[in-house]
Amino acid sequence: MANQEIAEKKSSSLAGLFEPVREYLRETAGELRKVHWPTPQEARNLTAVVMAVMLTMALFLGLFDFLFERLMLEVLRLNLIAIAIAVAIALSILVIVFFPSRERRY
Repeated sequence: MANQEIAEKKSSSLAGLFEPVREYLRETAGELRKVHWPTPQEARNLTAVVMAVMLTMALFLGLFDFLFERLMLEVLRLNLIAIAIAVAIALSILVIVFFPSRERRY
């Protein structure tokens, strides 16, 4: 009798372990039925937009990387003009980052 109760507890606890997984999969399937899936034309258009933005950002970041690399090489050569430009850029970044984030009290 006691062995049968232990066997029932083991099987029910094993089923209880998988219940959250089943509930998650059931809820996920329900949410996926609510999703607005894009048409093939919409998917192509959105893909083109993403690719254009990625290419533009890659070119933009590549250009800035190149310019900052040249600037740092000149700073390392102790070019005073390059040092002045680097200081001006650093101060500009500090002003842009810190001053707008302060609360204004009137």
